[in-house]
Amino acid sequence: MSFEPVVLSMNAGMICVVSQACEGHICRGLKITDEALEDRLAFDEIFVDYFNAFLELPAFCKHLQYDQLTGSFKVFNGPSMELDFHQLLPSQDAEAESKERERVTAWVKRERLPLFLKEKGGRGLRAVETEYKVTKVKAALRLYENKDQVMEMVREFEERAESLGHRSLVKDATKFAEDLGVNLHLKHPEPVCAVNSGEIIPSHRVKEVLKECVEEKLEREVRGLEWQGKLLIERKSDSQLCKNGCFSWLSKWKSCPSYTIAGAFEIYEQLLPTKLYFSKKTHTSCSGDVKCRLCGHAQESVPHILAGCTALAQNKYLFRHNMALKVLFYEILRDQDLLEEVPPWYSPVMPKPVYKSEQVEAWWDVPVYADHQEVRANRVDARVVNHVSKKVMTIEMSCPWISNREKKSEEKTMKYGPLRWELKEKYKGYEVHQYNIIMDVLGGWSEETEISVQSLVGRKTTHVLERMQKAVLSATLNIARTFKVVT
Repeated sequence: MSFEPVVLSMNAGMICVVSQACEGHICRGLKITDEALEDRLAFDEIFVDYFNAFLELPAFCKHLQYDQLTGSFKVFNGPSMELDFHQLLPSQDAEAESKERERVTAWVKRERLPLFLKEKGGRGLRAVETEYKVTKVKAALRLYENKDQVMEMVREFEERAESLGHRSLVKDATKFAEDLGVNLHLKHPEPVCAVNSGEIIPSHRVKEVLKECVEEKLEREVRGLEWQGKLLIERKSDSQLCKNGCFSWLSKWKSCPSYTIAGAFEIYEQLLPTKLYFSKKTHTSCSGDVKCRLCGHAQESVPHILAGCTALAQNKYLFRHNMALKVLFYEILRDQDLLEEVPPWYSPVMPKPVYKSEQVEAWWDVPVYADHQEVRANRVDARVVNHVSKKVMTIEMSCPWISNREKKSEEKTMKYGPLRWELKEKYKGYEVHQYNIIMDVLGGWSEETEISVQSLVGRKTTHVLERMQKAVLSATLNIARTFKVVT
């Protein structure tokens, strides 16, 4: 069973990040003890699927999988399911096989179960607890919708098990539905559920309603997290943010490394080991000194380290800026027939200072020498002059903190006003446009930026923005890792 996040909207994207901040665990509320584990493995197929997914995580050097048919764990080292004969030795002796099963099960309880159970310090499969509960609820609804006579026997069995106090699908589904904020009414052949408002929801709409309830529950939980939920709340309330693209990397970046996802969650939860974190969050610093250890000026906080430290401005910030902008610049060059092939977004290759043809000229980080007036800000990031359409395009890129996108765009427009006037004088009869490409340090962009990119590359806008987002996120996480190493 595979679990792949699907992010189609701002709310859906927040689920994956919020569930990390809220420390969601599959085992919370299931009350799994050492003794109950074997019972769950024997009779709960849904639990087995999720537990096997946990046991197969790449963090473990030995991958396990529980086989319900044989009632034992298989040890394998890869997708080929090759048995590790140093761990499990086949035997014709039934008693020896039974002892071997007991030995391996005891090892799982000792070495893996504590990592799965929250009450024992583990983290389990975070962000899939809700999926487990929803699956249970939907399974119960299907059981009571089914008109097959065989299913009637199954319903009677589950109801009797519940009446006798045993574990049953009906009992679990009812409890999990309440956890999600709905009340199940399991009556054959038309089971329904009721939400807190009193509205009765037919079974064919339950999946949609459960999704809405999950999002509302997670949003309520994250709003109660003053420290870890702060950035997510800002994202949610940001009216200028292009919400469809903010978390698109979670689903569309198929080869995204696990350490990139973990690092992004760490930043969203503000868990970088800054002085402000130790002073305000963990209260382990008694000195009261929160000045940045790199520049010695401002408070050492997550926003400062990722977007405001002067010690990082001329190397790390500039590298992030160039890696993102070159994605867009290369696409423009190809559209203007100045380049045949665009390098991948992660390529270390940087654009040349000048590209020229009879129709188009393009400059990368080359100053404009003024002839008509004194221009102090004369070095735009990139500019393209099309002599056929008589257009001059200046491009300015910036990667500010998430709350400074609009301010940075206004600064860029004001800063290069005299330069735009100079270009109009230099290229008489040409249209001069400045495009501010503002993508914050966590890969978010405004609708205004999306319109600007669309004006430059047309239908490739989404593809270009997604690659720029990857470049920005990767460079931001590199800054975070550098900070940890240096300090």
